[in-house]
Amino acid sequence: MKKVCMSLCFITVVCLLGVYLSSCAKDINSSSLNSTYSSDVDNNPVVSGSNSSTSANNTYSSDVVEIFNRGLAYYEKGDYENAIAEYNRAIEINPKLAEAYLNRGAAYVLMVDNERAIADLNRAIEINPKLAEAYNGRGFAYGAIGDYERAIADLNRAIEINPKLAVAYFNRGNAYDGLGDKERAIADYNRALEINPKLADAYNNRGLAYFHLGDKERAIADYNRAIEINPKYAEAYNNRGAAYSDMGDKERAIADYNRALEINPKYAEAYNNRGNAYYKMGDNERAIADYTRAIEINPKLALAYNNRGNAYYKMGDKERAIADYTRAIEINPKLADAYYNRGLAYSDMGDKERAIADYTRAIEINPKYAEAYTNRGNAYSDMGDNERAIADYNRALEINSKLAEAYNGRGAAYGTIGDYERAIADFNRAIEINPKYALAYFGKGLACEKLGRFQEAVEAYKNILSCISGTPGMGNIIEVVKQRIKELEGK
Repeated sequence: MKKVCMSLCFITVVCLLGVYLSSCAKDINSSSLNSTYSSDVDNNPVVSGSNSSTSANNTYSSDVVEIFNRGLAYYEKGDYENAIAEYNRAIEINPKLAEAYLNRGAAYVLMVDNERAIADLNRAIEINPKLAEAYNGRGFAYGAIGDYERAIADLNRAIEINPKLAVAYFNRGNAYDGLGDKERAIADYNRALEINPKLADAYNNRGLAYFHLGDKERAIADYNRAIEINPKYAEAYNNRGAAYSDMGDKERAIADYNRALEINPKYAEAYNNRGNAYYKMGDNERAIADYTRAIEINPKLALAYNNRGNAYYKMGDKERAIADYTRAIEINPKLADAYYNRGLAYSDMGDKERAIADYTRAIEINPKYAEAYTNRGNAYSDMGDNERAIADYNRALEINSKLAEAYNGRGAAYGTIGDYERAIADFNRAIEINPKYALAYFGKGLACEKLGRFQEAVEAYKNILSCISGTPGMGNIIEVVKQRIKELEGK
């Protein structure tokens, strides 16, 4: 039995940019002219989180105020290029305006220019070492480029300066999540929500952490809360849909993906995930339509190519499946599932060498990929290399001792080399894990026959009939099995 691997798209923190930037982007009000910075956020929103001792002598001209606030207005409209142009002008007039570097850095982050963002945030920190938002922003930028250790260091500093900066806890949670530390991530999301119970993104991301820890109920509760706070939160609907899908509730999943797409018709990941739901329901035509739409919106979405390849594979179109898996690999050479799935397609087409090469690449990327070891073992077995096949089945079972297919494959390999006792033991283990595993009953029957244990063989073959009875297209197999039972009962 072969397992095609699908890929869900979860949205962790596309929106966290807006969260941290909204707390960083400061406007300068004319009322703040000639006034000192204040450490009291409520008294002076211009300098939230800054320290009076570092900036007590700063004053702003009306020209700087006007230019800066114009930049902020562009920023809030999403016009980052014009926002940057205005911040450039503000910095020309006042090269010590830390907030201008802060906000320009924020705009660069949203334009995915993290190098320039970090440079600007460095400058903001040089001017004002107590500007918590600048450490928060730089921490986010480091996280965006995968440097989670530096991100955490900066976010720690932001929290030291301002222990009530909810978004810094939130972003540090994201960094811990990036390191795979879900428990610490959840602790930080909890702290962020204690400070700001309306931080919908923190509920969304905590939900994702719970989901990946296997706690679907808590995940859904958090997505629900995120949606209550922000009924237009497309990402939360998408993620809740993924949780419902994982729990087998395809109808609720599709309803959530539909809602996400009503909110954002350009949401490629939601199309991908809805395609997965249709695929699991056996509706390959709708699945392909959704994957295709996802690809039209985002031609670099490797997961959608991988998943569309699965739908083509299921429909028997191996050529198209291979083309899609290949495209997924071109976009993301580290996508182990695409190599694995392409290996399945090559194997079905009789090209065992290419299949083995793809399974091997999947294993190199993910050394814990039990299914890849199992199917590489199958390919080696088909080529008559039972020693390598057994080694791969052994490795698969070390990783996952509940993998029925690996026991079945190893049982078949033992049977081929005449070790029928071991073969029967493996087939029995496969059947314990999956009592409806017809192929394992068949292998057991053959091995029992070889040992002259005909009654056990008959029982195994009868179990095949109970497994496949009523299954379309099994008429010929049923007749063959019945004939074999009749022959053995006569002995």
